[in-house]
Amino acid sequence: MSTAPSNFPTSQRTTYQFPVYRWIGWLTVAGFALGLTVMFFIAGMFGIPAPLGWAFLVILFALGALLLDRPKLLLSFMIFYFLFMPSNRMLGLVSLPLPDFLDELFFLPFIAVIAMNWIQRRQLTEATFFPVAFIGVAIMSSIVNDRPSVFTALQVTLIMLKSYILWYFCRLTCTFSNTRQLMRWVWFYVIYVAFQFLYNILWQHGPWPHYHPDRSGGVFGPDGNGAAHLVGYLSVFALMLLTGWWVSSAHRSTIRQRIAVVLLTLVIAYNLIFMTDTKHALLMMPLAFIPFLLHPKFPVRLRVWLLLAGAVFGLATMVYFNVAVGQVNIRRYLNGMRDSPKGEMFYAVTKDFRFLVRYPLLGAGPGCFGSPQSVDARTPLARRYIIPYRDEIRRLDYFGKGLGGTRAAASVLGMPQSDLFTLMGEFGWLGALVYYSFLGWVVLRFWQKSAALPLRHPLSGLYMACCCCVIFLSFVTVLVPAATIPLLVFPLWMLIARMWDMPGNEMEMADGT
Repeated sequence: MSTAPSNFPTSQRTTYQFPVYRWIGWLTVAGFALGLTVMFFIAGMFGIPAPLGWAFLVILFALGALLLDRPKLLLSFMIFYFLFMPSNRMLGLVSLPLPDFLDELFFLPFIAVIAMNWIQRRQLTEATFFPVAFIGVAIMSSIVNDRPSVFTALQVTLIMLKSYILWYFCRLTCTFSNTRQLMRWVWFYVIYVAFQFLYNILWQHGPWPHYHPDRSGGVFGPDGNGAAHLVGYLSVFALMLLTGWWVSSAHRSTIRQRIAVVLLTLVIAYNLIFMTDTKHALLMMPLAFIPFLLHPKFPVRLRVWLLLAGAVFGLATMVYFNVAVGQVNIRRYLNGMRDSPKGEMFYAVTKDFRFLVRYPLLGAGPGCFGSPQSVDARTPLARRYIIPYRDEIRRLDYFGKGLGGTRAAASVLGMPQSDLFTLMGEFGWLGALVYYSFLGWVVLRFWQKSAALPLRHPLSGLYMACCCCVIFLSFVTVLVPAATIPLLVFPLWMLIARMWDMPGNEMEMADGT
């Protein structure tokens, strides 16, 4: 007697699964004895007792096999880990004895699911060219540079593709089925960002900076190694999402809801401007907001209100600049940028690049110049352009008893690395072009999706907000290695992916507030 196959809703697709998944857990347990024997020889390298180490791996792989059937639960585990346990510290306060490679383990099932879909020829539309082109550039770069370590090259390439992998997996398995689900996720994210202000009050011992703003690291803690800038970037994303909600959904909300949104906006903006000292974000933010002013369906009145809100924000920014920085000398800052470690790296991957590598279009090879892996391997280019400045920061931290090193490590210009320099240095100008072309394509597609919907459709403003978030993220990757920071980029790409294929042909009045 045969039974009809189960029909799952779109948001719970399981067509990618093979029956072998049911046996992965049993096969893992069956290999326990052999694995335990091997662990007795290698466990000493990690300082973990062999029985505990292997039992942990068995449980981990069995749990992974279980979660493959439940993609939403898997993503919930991942987002909880990254948002509430940064650096393995529960809520940023209590340190937990967890391995540092947990973030890598989350991507193993993602890659497995994507690979099996490609084997079954079930690729998503408009989602194949970028990884093929980027991996092709990585392979060519490795070949022309005498094949550096295969493991390192694969590791660096996959790290740069993490955002794409997460985006593809979420599109494949967990598209939002309605705007209520979407808005519930958006409000959770916005409230989480606003909650960083309470952390900063704790670190600064008050609602304004009593110490250096680098201590305003939110859930990351007051270590002063650049975490305050991450809180600033999260604040920019939240402000853009609030703007997107306001332009398309505020007319359906109650007065109480509007007041709550205004209060959230004020708290997040205050935290961004006065607590985190993210001056470069304040300068880049207006440029990222430009798509809101150019949207073809936004009326003049709405654009005027957006300009007025931007003017108030800009005025607060100028007040902060005058109080914290004093008179701004643009020429002095430009000269400082030119002579900074960032300036030297810029010259290295542009003007001097043809003297450093064989083929500037293909770079020095993955893992050879710019990435943390190149620093760990102490490659020649890393020893010349990166390691001396990192050593100087450590010396400042040691001799300054934390104060000097805190400020140096948090300086955008003081750190030579960024995503742009990693892409140009290791994948060449061609690799950087492919990567930023993908970001530009995402911006274009969301612009088109927003323009195709009525202005008062809940998705219209949020599509435009995500468009602006990707633009701002592109700006940030030029200055810092932000594209690989889980807490910063993974929630954003999850939101983008789960919105991507939402049906927009029906006007849904419920906004989930």
